Amino acid sequence: MRSGADNSPPKSDRDTILSDLTAGAEGKRFALVSLGCAKNTVDSEGIQQLLAARGFTQVEGSADADLLIVNTCGFIDAARQESVDTLLELGQAKRPDQKLLATGCLTERYSDEIAAEVPEIDAIVGARNWQTVPRFAEELTVLQSEPRQPGASLDLMAIAPRGEIDLVMPPRLAAGPSAYVKISDGCNQKCSFCAIPSMKGLLRSKPSDLILREIGELLAQGVREVVLVAQDSTNYGRDWGERDGLATLLRAITDTHPAMPWVRIMYAYPSHVTQAFLDVMAERPQICRYMDMPLQHTHPDVLRRMRRPHRPIEDLLGWIRSTVPDIVVRTTFITGFPGETEAEHRYLRQSIETLGFGRVGVFLYSDEEGTAAFDDPHRVARSIKQRRRHELMASARAASHRANEALVATVQEVLIEGTGTLNDQPVLVGRSRRDAPEVDGVVFVTGDAAIGEIVSVRISGALDYDLSGDLVPTLAVMAP
Repeated sequence: MRSGADNSPPKSDRDTILSDLTAGAEGKRFALVSLGCAKNTVDSEGIQQLLAARGFTQVEGSADADLLIVNTCGFIDAARQESVDTLLELGQAKRPDQKLLATGCLTERYSDEIAAEVPEIDAIVGARNWQTVPRFAEELTVLQSEPRQPGASLDLMAIAPRGEIDLVMPPRLAAGPSAYVKISDGCNQKCSFCAIPSMKGLLRSKPSDLILREIGELLAQGVREVVLVAQDSTNYGRDWGERDGLATLLRAITDTHPAMPWVRIMYAYPSHVTQAFLDVMAERPQICRYMDMPLQHTHPDVLRRMRRPHRPIEDLLGWIRSTVPDIVVRTTFITGFPGETEAEHRYLRQSIETLGFGRVGVFLYSDEEGTAAFDDPHRVARSIKQRRRHELMASARAASHRANEALVATVQEVLIEGTGTLNDQPVLVGRSRRDAPEVDGVVFVTGDAAIGEIVSVRISGALDYDLSGDLVPTLAVMAP
């Protein structure tokens, strides 16, 4: 087994090798399972596009595929277990003529362990060089005519050297009216609970011309919302020495692509939010007044142990809202961090009840090997963590319901994304500017509109996380 280095052929030879193999790949079929966050979703799309360019055809079911690919997540215990379970299930069920390739964050941290636990895996590619997946796919399905025997040594492994990340995406392919655009990868923070830097390396920002190119491709395909994602979006450009890189990027996006209706920002780090960023959000109507800012906790002592230094949460939110008064702040918290007391837990719960967060998610603390908190002896019992999470989510649910009730009788812009039912009646389903895809609520709309259309909806009902309302045809604001 080879690890710790990129075993790809020299770039001068790679194109020739891939070109020679393309004819053999023609007609080969692959199925891809993408796990984890939105950033993985973007990488998975890139893998799909690169494989398609090499003659592979994507299929939905694993039974119809020559190649099975799992883009894994290694963020926390539950995500790691899901990734391993998926690999085990596919590995045990695959036919002798099928190949199984693992990539993503889990492979970046635990390549040797994965190879030992799932011997049916035929190739492993690290998260930071997923662009080499087509090469391995072709070697597996075109060059290797003999099935690998379970337990045989892996001849194919590529784990990128630390700090090397290729940020160039192939031409984007829209899958709906909303799309993610990754603006950077890696993280410079040293949070005591987080292993992301060990998986993704340090911050590397994507040049703005590449980002603008991607958004233009998506806009041409009818995309109505781009969601900017990164490990730390508000740190964009600081690897070049630019403190207000995100504000500069947002101005470039809205100037270059004024026809893109919605631009949303996810994964902001509290101490990297700048006045310039808030100013551009307040000034540019295309930018959703929404910020996903994982705070992890609100008690200053817990934050200090987490190694997340920033101003008190109350002051931070007051400053943000002084510039963008109607902003929706989405956040996530960790409960059961080592040493967390009942008093610190109650402090966090009160914060959720009083600070006006628009959306809240809560994770149980996950012990991550190699992090500063890994050896902390002040463990919180799992039963206590689960009880605390239940209490925090109850407070979050009540706060969300109150916020939704305040929207009744208002008119909200809604991006229509599909159809569904509410109280056994057919309705349209969409999202307001207040809701990010996949993680927030939806709006159930009575009326007629096309998928991808942005319409005005008068809100008539409030659920815990979702809204319902009626289309206001005369106020339709935008159509594709």
